[in-house]
Amino acid sequence: MRKGMIFVAVMVFVFGMLIAFTAAPALAEAIELKLAHFMPTMHVQHRMAFEPFANEVAKLTDGKVKIRIYPGATLANPKTMVDAITTGITDIGFVLPEYIPGRFQRSSVLELPFIFNNATHVAKTVYAIYDEYLAEDYKRFKVLWFLSAPLTQLHTVKKAVLTVDDFKGLKIRSGSATETEGLKLLGANPIGMPVSELSISLQKGVVDGAFTPYAALKSHKLIDVVKHITEINYNGALMCVLMNKKKWDKLPDFAKKAIDQVANKNFGIRAAAAFDEEDTENVQAAKAKGIQIHKFSDADKAKVRDKLKSIWDGWIKKKSKRIPAKKILDATLAAAKATQ
Repeated sequence: MRKGMIFVAVMVFVFGMLIAFTAAPALAEAIELKLAHFMPTMHVQHRMAFEPFANEVAKLTDGKVKIRIYPGATLANPKTMVDAITTGITDIGFVLPEYIPGRFQRSSVLELPFIFNNATHVAKTVYAIYDEYLAEDYKRFKVLWFLSAPLTQLHTVKKAVLTVDDFKGLKIRSGSATETEGLKLLGANPIGMPVSELSISLQKGVVDGAFTPYAALKSHKLIDVVKHITEINYNGALMCVLMNKKKWDKLPDFAKKAIDQVANKNFGIRAAAAFDEEDTENVQAAKAKGIQIHKFSDADKAKVRDKLKSIWDGWIKKKSKRIPAKKILDATLAAAKATQ
């Protein structure tokens, strides 16, 4: 009888071990998440944000969570990224809210001109107002982090723009509706064109100058054409990294914990700061090339703000039917003042 019991116990142990060994590969199998963006691999955000994010999550989970990056719009472009995240084409995506008009109503306040000093300033302001004023825009997603594109500056070839009056009659490239509206109010003639056409257009005199961030100096070879830059800090462009909510909900707790540990407020602010650091490098390169950098006086800054205020008022009027627009703008201005 006792031998029989021992035999049964041994068989139960062996059977249990077999189950454990059989299950081990499944338990050890890594979770792979797709992260899509539309920049090249040499882009500052790929190097300074996406790769460090993926590497740190893998490190914290001992390789159990692998984030595979798909750069260069291989899975989605700026206009299709939100749908790609929603439908599961990618698990995580890099989103520019302004490319999807009407989708992120509250967040469009960050597109308004003459509020911020740099990309870091935008990011700090976003985090300051997010919970109370912006969260509704993102309820269908898991937000990983926010940042901002570098701010728009004025690049010109022949004429230095030193005062508000110097805008009058200039043909200036515009990259967005907000820039077009602002240029008209400042007395310039806005001309829409992609940044890829800027260098040749400036050389041929199709445009006298361009609204574009400092990054275009190197990335689109403006550094060989431009002679003057007026640091106007017109506006930035809100950016965010979003995750498919259903995919997030299905992740085990250890994976969620690791992702949250990496993708936090400080990570977003550092990602924005990477753009500002790149701006500084471009300014130094511009100066070395002999390009003159100009800044408005406090009096002219006040004049610009007065001329552009109608854009703020227009935003409130347009958005008030759907959202508490004035409260959102007032909160944004207050937060921008507190975080500068």
